[in-house]
Amino acid sequence: MPVRVKVRLESLRSNRTLEVSALLNTGFTSDELDIHIPKEVAEKLCLWPPPKDASLEILDTAGGEVLSYFVPNAIKLTVIEKDRKSKSIVCNAIVTLHEREVLLSDAVIEELEIEILSPKTGLWRFKGENKIRKSVKEI
Repeated sequence: MPVRVKVRLESLRSNRTLEVSALLNTGFTSDELDIHIPKEVAEKLCLWPPPKDASLEILDTAGGEVLSYFVPNAIKLTVIEKDRKSKSIVCNAIVTLHEREVLLSDAVIEELEIEILSPKTGLWRFKGENKIRKSVKEI
């Protein structure tokens, strides 16, 4: 089971909020706080059709080059656990027609202070804590 966490996504364009699972994807490398969101999630957050400040970009992925919309500073993201919440961070949204779930980049994972302990069995924790947490199922 890969590592997924429950996140709250708040659109900074519409103040709409959505709670979903997000896949921690260390292969999604980024210098900025970027997250991939499927078009269906973007619609619910009023980020689709793309806002005026969105740009169409070619992204190099494991499956080859894909066209995606880049929406800067679009989402406030927080990891939600029963006993704790992460700090909230502002992320760029990359709206893609090719992903089925929300993906968090390596930069976002690090900024949220998440440590992946066992990627196959889905174990993780927040930096500095002893509690070992389990991956959530896809929401």
